[in-house]
Amino acid sequence: MMSPSPHDQQMMPPDRVVILHYHIFKNAGSTLDSILVQTFGSQVMGLEGKAPWETLEAAHVSELLRKKPTLKVITSHQLRLPLPEVPNRIFLPIIFLRHPIDRVGSVYSFERNSSAGQQSPGVKVAHENDLAGYVKWRLRDPEGGAVIHNFQTVHLAGREKDMRFALGTASDLKTAMDRLAELRFFGLVERFTESIQRLKTYLAGYNINLVDSYSVRNKSRDRKSTLSERIEEIKAQLKPDLWAELLEKNSLDMKLYEFATELFKA
Repeated sequence: MMSPSPHDQQMMPPDRVVILHYHIFKNAGSTLDSILVQTFGSQVMGLEGKAPWETLEAAHVSELLRKKPTLKVITSHQLRLPLPEVPNRIFLPIIFLRHPIDRVGSVYSFERNSSAGQQSPGVKVAHENDLAGYVKWRLRDPEGGAVIHNFQTVHLAGREKDMRFALGTASDLKTAMDRLAELRFFGLVERFTESIQRLKTYLAGYNINLVDSYSVRNKSRDRKSTLSERIEEIKAQLKPDLWAELLEKNSLDMKLYEFATELFKA
């Protein structure tokens, strides 16, 4: 899977370019989607499956474009790489990664502050438990899913098809790293402003100009301001054995994040 080259930019007219936002849950995707909607309006569409644990593949994008050929942006929590291959189309992937432990706190805060009436097991458990109880459920209960268990590695690798039972492997990590290295753009939540500036430069090469102003969406107001403070706060709320388990079950994501950080610096 390769992202578009400068040669593609010269050969492909702008109306054939489609942005694909691979929206990883709690990785600033709502803010990015708002920027895309401000830029493209009704030419942005979400693509999701019937069940929240499903994953979608390139063929689902191809089918959607057959029905709605004027779309400029497709955003999806469930879509997985590799990119589609559609004649006379060029796809620009956008994906953001986040420190996996910080992401755990954001997931919990989001579900804790969501309406208790939502029909979501995660929301229900978050309302009934402190962070420790929530993490224990996510990591140990069969119904806890993969949401805070090497989720970003599993997402990028795209091998697992049912996110209720997805488990990342060393092979998945290699696939995820290889795919990340091939992208000509990816963002980091911790460096969101800089990432958006890079995204603007990337898209400008395709005659796409993102809006200049935006507001942060779905930000957790009850969390510390710095990354180190947030991680220490999470650690303090977990017993040593649960903290060790959380680190172990996100070890692939930690390696992926460290790899991504070095790539971003380069």
